[in-house]
Amino acid sequence: MLIILFILIGLITGLLAGLLGIGGGVITVPALFFIFSFYHTQSEHLMHACVATALATTLITSLGSTWAHHKKKAILPSVLKITFPGLIIGCLLGVALSTILSSHTLQLSFGSLSILFAIYFFFPRLPQLHIALRPNFSLALFAIAIGALSSLLGVGGGIFMVPILLGYHVSLQNTVASSSAGTLVTAAMGTLAYLFIAKGLSPIPYSIGYVNIPAMVALGFSSLCTTSLGCKLAHTLPHDLTKRVFAVVLAITGISMLF
Repeated sequence: MLIILFILIGLITGLLAGLLGIGGGVITVPALFFIFSFYHTQSEHLMHACVATALATTLITSLGSTWAHHKKKAILPSVLKITFPGLIIGCLLGVALSTILSSHTLQLSFGSLSILFAIYFFFPRLPQLHIALRPNFSLALFAIAIGALSSLLGVGGGIFMVPILLGYHVSLQNTVASSSAGTLVTAAMGTLAYLFIAKGLSPIPYSIGYVNIPAMVALGFSSLCTTSLGCKLAHTLPHDLTKRVFAVVLAITGISMLF
């Protein structure tokens, strides 16, 4: 039963990964939180396990979405060159910070930030970010913050990278594509870092450290079945509709985690 549930969630996260360039963590983290809470004993490291497993799942998902966007030649190498070092540094900082935060604190942080981003994307009259006319060195500083929040909350990076890149006047299609590639970086580094700091801890059965293997495999590989469809939609759907889809996903995530 659990495997079937993981597969269904994986199909949804794969679609979102391709459509929004967010890696699917905004769905995976709360889904894992409720499943693990229901089927397993509460643990002081429950949220850490959800975050780490979501990042490991996102690593698989983002491979598919990044490759699909690469074939469309929508990924901007100039953006990756600027953001790559900052994403890695930020990921390490985020994982280090997670070791001193409780599971409950991570849960509330995840929900609150999701709702804030949902409000921003859903209402078109709110001001757009206007950081610069094109990506420059300042994007590297944002990349550190993106990497830290990504590994801390298990969302891969796209949820933060999308609005930032739009603020540099990168087109939506290139933003989604480059965000998928950035998500691949944060997911890989975050997963490795969480495996390193776990030091033999296994808060959830059938786990290696904080990463639950059955969930990672079922979610990750089922998501690959729908990432291509998501990428096609990303290149055809209107800008405002895509933003509102993003907002609804974030709002549902945030409310479910807070309440």
